[in-house]
Amino acid sequence: MSDEIKNKLYNIDIVVDEIRNFPQTYKTILKEKCTDGTCNIILRRKLSNLIKDGTVCKTNIPGTRFGKVIYYALPKKYYILIESERLGSNVFVFFNYEHSGKFYIIVEEYWKLEHGCWVKYNEKKSFFQGKVLKWI
Repeated sequence: MSDEIKNKLYNIDIVVDEIRNFPQTYKTILKEKCTDGTCNIILRRKLSNLIKDGTVCKTNIPGTRFGKVIYYALPKKYYILIESERLGSNVFVFFNYEHSGKFYIIVEEYWKLEHGCWVKYNEKKSFFQGKVLKWI
């Protein structure tokens, strides 16, 4: 187990700080050790306790196999938007948005969850209200 992952697992405040700054999944927290069963069990148990305490919140991502979840902390500086797609759903995170008409919002800079990792895009994207599954 790498030192960075050990520090995260045994000093859970590091993970809470990461979640306060940006939403996380198991894979974004554990990185290359996401397939290690021991790391997963320790992290799940500690996150479960944080959820019970009200420090961290958890939501399921609709349209994903095996119930992928995303963790966030309140109050938060970012917005999480889950949009339906033909074969599932896409998860987007952004800090600022502007309304464009009654049913659209436009973002200048956003991150998209792709294969368990956040990918940054510096382009305009508009979201239609009819395709939004969750807005957090």
